[in-house]
Amino acid sequence: MPLGNAWVYIVLLGAAAIGYALFLPKRKPAADQASGAADVEAALEHYMSEIERENNELIELVAQMKQETASKMMSLQEQVAELRGRLLDVEKTASLQEARMEKLESVPSVPSVPVTLEEPGEVPVEEPKAPAVPRNTVRDRYPELFNFYEHGKSIDAIAKALDMQRGEVQLILQLASKEEKAE
Repeated sequence: MPLGNAWVYIVLLGAAAIGYALFLPKRKPAADQASGAADVEAALEHYMSEIERENNELIELVAQMKQETASKMMSLQEQVAELRGRLLDVEKTASLQEARMEKLESVPSVPSVPVTLEEPGEVPVEEPKAPAVPRNTVRDRYPELFNFYEHGKSIDAIAKALDMQRGEVQLILQLASKEEKAE
């Protein structure tokens, strides 16, 4: 074998080795793998911190809503207590008014015909008649209220228009109804 042929084989073998090396996948250095893992780890840390921040915001929002709800509940409880007190006052007033009405209804009426005692032979003398006392009815005392009521206004609207309590308007209407039944 001539010496010139050996060099051809060596060159061909070297070219084959270089061609084979080109087709092999490139290996990543260990530093690149570590930096990739560090990037993934950093991304996960960032994601976790975002989730934690959002959770804290939600917790603060829920706490704020809870505080607002508690303050609204306290406000409503105060209003209920005030309304109960006002209701008791109205009920007391109504019972006093009913007692007064019963007392006024129980007073006997004065006879309208004067009684004169005549002796025989005497000319009857007419006693002066007291002028008829006009009846002071509930309708006479609250004409605006009954005007609104007859025009179909609600009790709340009447109370607001006349600057009265709702219970007071109801009581006046009930008393007028009782008066009408008594007549």
